[in-house]
Amino acid sequence: MRLVFSQQLKLKEDIVFTDVRGHSISSDNQLAATACSDAIEKFVRRKIDVVPRLQESLAADSTCAFSQAVFGLMLHGARNHSLRDQMSATLTLAREAASPVSKREALYVAALEKAVTGDLFGMVSCYEDILRESPTDLLALVMAQGELFWLGGMAKAKQLSDAVAGSWNQQVPGYSDFLSVRAFDLEEAGDYAAAESAGREAVALDQDNVWGAHAVAHVLLMQGRHSEGVDWLQGLQGNWQETNQMKFHLWWHQCLFHLERKEFDSVLDGYDRWIRNHEEVLVQAVPDLYIDLQNGASMLWRLEQAGVDVGGRWAEMAELVVPRMADMTSPFTSAHFAIILAAVGQFDDCNSLLQQMSAFSADRADHALASRFGEAAVPAARGVILHRRGDYNGAVESMMPARHLFWQMGGSHAQQDVFFQILVDSAFKTGRKELVGQLLNEIELIGFTEPSQRVAYETASQRCV
Repeated sequence: MRLVFSQQLKLKEDIVFTDVRGHSISSDNQLAATACSDAIEKFVRRKIDVVPRLQESLAADSTCAFSQAVFGLMLHGARNHSLRDQMSATLTLAREAASPVSKREALYVAALEKAVTGDLFGMVSCYEDILRESPTDLLALVMAQGELFWLGGMAKAKQLSDAVAGSWNQQVPGYSDFLSVRAFDLEEAGDYAAAESAGREAVALDQDNVWGAHAVAHVLLMQGRHSEGVDWLQGLQGNWQETNQMKFHLWWHQCLFHLERKEFDSVLDGYDRWIRNHEEVLVQAVPDLYIDLQNGASMLWRLEQAGVDVGGRWAEMAELVVPRMADMTSPFTSAHFAIILAAVGQFDDCNSLLQQMSAFSADRADHALASRFGEAAVPAARGVILHRRGDYNGAVESMMPARHLFWQMGGSHAQQDVFFQILVDSAFKTGRKELVGQLLNEIELIGFTEPSQRVAYETASQRCV
């Protein structure tokens, strides 16, 4: 990777380096700047070793405010409450850093401050301010999309990529990665043709581009093109050796395609070899990563819904969830915790989880996630638990009023669908045929092609005609 040295960019007496797209890294230490820039490139490309490279940067220059801010924002992105103290400590170091900073770098420090205080929309506004002045700042764009994704704000994410699109072309380093961000924005907005085109172009430019591959996989799933999905991802798996945990999510997508083709042995094999394989180094490093637990929970539920015996696979996730029931960093994750705990029959823990989710919603009105827990995650989690207990009327009563708010938990349409599956199954088992038909129509309006033909819905659909 090339790091550019600029004699023209100086703040006080400190030398300023720039990354590959010309954005400043205020430090008088080239090793620190190089490591920071490398970490950013790895992050936007979903590669491993992001944090080690940031740690190298800080070891070389602990007064680099930008590196401190980026490190703190990476900690925030892990969505684990055990990292809160470390985030706060990093924010203090970023504020106290001796090196002067540019306005753009100061906005990254401000974004970290917003993250620490729970002002997540304010955090996004910092990224928006950065992009207004520096439209090719790929780090800001990727971080904004990631934050908006878990806030249910993908419409806003599309507005951001709309605004900067004119500044991007093949001559700008990272163009493939910009296209992948753009592709996912378009897919979640329902513009499948444009999303697929952008995603495929991103991968054609860089075979390692997993976010572009991911965007195309979403299009293929939403349009019911399951065989194409299997072929698409199988053809790219050889490029994922240096990919972070995103590769497990891509396997989750591949398993979804196999599930829709009723190739259940392939799904179980993919689950054991990739989605929840504890022999994988990345899983060993962070066995309770939020997205990995989401992947595992939703896949096992789908398999059981299809009549597949998943054996004791729920147990290892339940052990990881119990210590994290008070973790309110992600409404979508907490709702998946309910799926896991209910599946192993730990209903006392389920009740404790619901109480803590409700208390957070009531007591932390200052936090951006409070209303999202109360309006969406709590009703979804309660419905999940009632469904597992066989109280299907109760599940319908809990989930129906909140179904149009499930987006507030974050996640994609494909991920949120597991909660609609639970709601439809509950309605079906209460004999409410008209309600099943209504829900299937709503699911189609979300963007799924012919949901009645999908594995999760076909029985209810056929018997409720």
